[in-house]
Amino acid sequence: MINNFVKPHVVAVPFPALGHTIPLLDFAISLASSGLAITCVTTAANALRLKLQMAHAFSSGLDIRLLVLPTPLVEGLPEGVESFDQVLPEHCGLIYDLVVKLEQPFNHWLEAQVEGMNHPVCIMHDVLLGWTMEVPQKHNITRVVFNTYGAFALTLLRSAWLSASHNALEKEGDSILLSLDLPTPLRLHKHEIDTMLFDPLMLEVIGRLQSLNQGGGMLINTYEQLEPEYLQHLRNLTGKKVWSIGPVLPSTCFGGAAKDSNRGKMVDISEVKLFQWLDSQSSCSVVYISFGSQIFLTEEQSKALASGLEASGQPFIWAIKVSPKFEPRTSDTADLLDRTYLPEGFQERTRNRGLVIWGWAPQLLILSHPSVGAFVSHCGWNSMLESVALGVPLITWPIYADQHFNSKLAIKLGIGIQICQHRDGIPDKERVKDGVTLVLSKEEGKEMKRGAEKLKKMAREAVEFGGSSNVNLQDFAREMYQLHMTKTAAVRGESSKLTYCWINASEAPL
Repeated sequence: MINNFVKPHVVAVPFPALGHTIPLLDFAISLASSGLAITCVTTAANALRLKLQMAHAFSSGLDIRLLVLPTPLVEGLPEGVESFDQVLPEHCGLIYDLVVKLEQPFNHWLEAQVEGMNHPVCIMHDVLLGWTMEVPQKHNITRVVFNTYGAFALTLLRSAWLSASHNALEKEGDSILLSLDLPTPLRLHKHEIDTMLFDPLMLEVIGRLQSLNQGGGMLINTYEQLEPEYLQHLRNLTGKKVWSIGPVLPSTCFGGAAKDSNRGKMVDISEVKLFQWLDSQSSCSVVYISFGSQIFLTEEQSKALASGLEASGQPFIWAIKVSPKFEPRTSDTADLLDRTYLPEGFQERTRNRGLVIWGWAPQLLILSHPSVGAFVSHCGWNSMLESVALGVPLITWPIYADQHFNSKLAIKLGIGIQICQHRDGIPDKERVKDGVTLVLSKEEGKEMKRGAEKLKKMAREAVEFGGSSNVNLQDFAREMYQLHMTKTAAVRGESSKLTYCWINASEAPL
């Protein structure tokens, strides 16, 4: 398909982790729906995992394609393993090594686009990707950071980093007072500031926030009514535009129940079986448990959580992340997983009210079902936003990084309680039982549900026409068109025959 200087070309560069890639790709699809031409950068194995998500965009005729960079060799990283959720936590550094080695082929491709006049107007990159800076600056291509963290967490991350860097952490017993560059000081328990934040890799990432004033602004997957004070604070700090464009979710989520599960990798349960089970449960009676795509509970943690769930007597769906050491799974793996991660006889004793999914669950389908009344979550930002957007209260167990701050926000908003914390935490059976019972059947839980429903309504209004997130999406698209027109005018002054050449969506490499 040939476009004669019609569409702005935006390059989306996600970090290779499902929690980062899925929302960025969803937003890229929204931009394509607004008339932009989009190139999404990925690697071969990750391109295959995005096939379902891209299929709808292709069938809709959107001008979007995948750029598959050659996968570099990383010692210790098996062939075909190219994403955070495919490695154990202790091997995550290998994925960072892979990302660093993608810089050269990406820069080579980008230089070719500029020379061939297929000139991008913007590089929209994940906050974890610092190497997308040099070549765009050289060719005056606007850089915009896409943040998969919320505004509250971003602000606290930045303040904690600055405080540690300037030796200004105000400690008192087991608490720490954060005040540096915050709209209002905030007292946290020392465990709520993960030591991982001061790991060299994280220090580099958070420190990169200081260079935002050199770019073209920041996109945040949140909405104004959820974090107004902290969104405005980030605008004041950076002096740049900060577009709140969330919740970045499929449009079907805002018209009732989510309609399909084609988001991310293939799910490990049939939708027929899932809906048969959910439809058999009472309204708001089910607790859903999931810790995202990157967290593996230990045997002790899983068994402790299972004991609390069993003691609560409530129906549950539990999506248990399978360790890579059990993949690929075979027909006899299930018994081994049961023996390893669950108390003896657990599934038999709870078979009339429990459903265990080993692996990937269709989370949006589950959270949008009327029988689901609570979500036990690690409070990763994507999971929290999905819960908020679908009106489900949270029972939190933050593990690391921004999850502690997200959990604090859920409690501050009146839609969450916390039952455990940290990667080494062991949940108390009685605390789990009481937490689940409170949210699903006590008056306090009903009040949390009412609060979650209000935030759900606000989320829907934000993404509807004229809502804050919709307005910000259109404002960002207009800015891309303005950049495009400026570049087009400059090129036309040199030659009126130059054209952009795009790969038709149906020809995109999958």
